[in-house]
Amino acid sequence: MSKSKVEIVYEKIHEKIIKGHYRPGSKLIIAQLAKEFKMSEIPVREAIQRLAQEGYITLRPYGAPTVNSLTEDEIRQIFEIRSSLESLAGKLAVDHISNAHIKQLEQIVEESIIIYENDDIEGFFTNNRNFHRTIYEQSNNPMLVKLIQDITDLSARYPNYYQVRNRMFESIKEHRLIIDALKDRNSDLVESLIK
Repeated sequence: MSKSKVEIVYEKIHEKIIKGHYRPGSKLIIAQLAKEFKMSEIPVREAIQRLAQEGYITLRPYGAPTVNSLTEDEIRQIFEIRSSLESLAGKLAVDHISNAHIKQLEQIVEESIIIYENDDIEGFFTNNRNFHRTIYEQSNNPMLVKLIQDITDLSARYPNYYQVRNRMFESIKEHRLIIDALKDRNSDLVESLIK
């Protein structure tokens, strides 16, 4: 079934917010977005309404919709939730992950080395999300995976964790440790490493 115009616009704006193309505090001009997406203003307004309901945008009676900033306390809350949900998903994945999925994770790590060597920060961010999503999808708990996706999207734009090369390199080492723990079917270690 084809996506509605509202869904298409929603996904495009959502992605630009998540990837930081629309930074916190940015004003979104509906007429400009409609022109950019080659659509009327109606689906743009509806998509913005939905993003406002999800907490990505603030609507004001007068003035353009604005991309939300998170407070320090909101960021702390998000990462506390992520830490618990993601480590649980990793622990659950140990019982369900196949050798083929472990090979896939090894391939993702190999790709991350090339991305690291090319100083591709956005590529590294995407690759990192792919690594973790591949694990969490093996948790046999789709509701948990959806919750992680939603909370990760909220935090993805603040600030990019991989802007420092040393952090990227540390992430590669950590991912290798997680793979080793998955191979050993050590659920407690996987949970601890992800946390």
